[in-house]
Amino acid sequence: MTEIHQILVGAGQTDAITNMARSLRQTLQTLGPSGIYAQHPAPDVIDVQHLNELSRHHTASRVLIFHASGGDPEVFKFLKSSTDPIILIFHNIAPSELFENFDSERAALLKRGWEELAELRPKISLSIADSKYNASCLEEIGYRNVEVLPIGITPNRLHSCKTDQTLEQLLKREAPGPLLLYVGQAVPHKRPEVLVQMQYLLSHHIGRTTSLALVGPPTMPQVNAAALEQARRLRVRGCLFLGQINENELATLYRKASVFVTASTHEGLCLPVIEAMSFGVPSVARRTAALPDTLKDAGILLPETAGPELFAEAVGELLDNPQLSTQLSSRGKRRAATYSSTSTSESFLSLLKQVSP
Repeated sequence: MTEIHQILVGAGQTDAITNMARSLRQTLQTLGPSGIYAQHPAPDVIDVQHLNELSRHHTASRVLIFHASGGDPEVFKFLKSSTDPIILIFHNIAPSELFENFDSERAALLKRGWEELAELRPKISLSIADSKYNASCLEEIGYRNVEVLPIGITPNRLHSCKTDQTLEQLLKREAPGPLLLYVGQAVPHKRPEVLVQMQYLLSHHIGRTTSLALVGPPTMPQVNAAALEQARRLRVRGCLFLGQINENELATLYRKASVFVTASTHEGLCLPVIEAMSFGVPSVARRTAALPDTLKDAGILLPETAGPELFAEAVGELLDNPQLSTQLSSRGKRRAATYSSTSTSESFLSLLKQVSP
């Protein structure tokens, strides 16, 4: 029986790529033994094993699925030396230049990640990208016949989560008016400071009573700290930095949100936008990278260089125009449904037949 195992660079409890791997594992386990392995699993992740465990237990019939999202010398070494067929699922790697002024070590790892992808190309039996944009990125470094398939996405996965009563009470006390929601890591290209400035304009200059909740792990603490300090100095009302939260809390925020906002300048897919659409929350984003294809006509897309003024105007338009908001909400639900893991799983199993140990 063929074993099919997934490999990640890092794994987190609420990390988007880890959750996609978990969803895909359910499909793979219908075929045979299947596990998830990572070089850097977070301490609280109990369903992902360290990559060393996979090295110790080699079997005669095995296929490896590598979720590429960053560089790592140990993962590259393992894959480079492997004799197993390798399937690449590409989630994009952020351009290293976005990090150079913040974290030179991380920037070097990102740059190395692109180099590793190029070096691994001859060993890859099947190349899959989870968006058209990511496929084009692979093609730029020499990959050919890249399949576009958003595998392992379950847009409605949070719909069964309970409402967190503690968070709901907090929102009632500290988040007056319509709730604007951002979900994402604290990294330079997510540009959380633009959203803080947007909330400042809405509350101090336009006179709107809105609240902004920023959610996500402080991947680079200095980015989060800078946005927080900006909010403090500007005395921005209704600005909540909630950091890493659990799934019940995240579901509570999606249910409460009036608008999902992201000022990110680089996205390979953007799972939070898909989750927001599934809850019927209209989005405001920049027309950059994969975001136009992810959102299509289910949100407001601003120019790549849009600043806080345009974000504030777009949010105002959605809040003042219930008909537009309802229209985008309906479109978003339909758009999110196209990412159903049931249909993509069937397509993936068909592709998998092309790869034999």
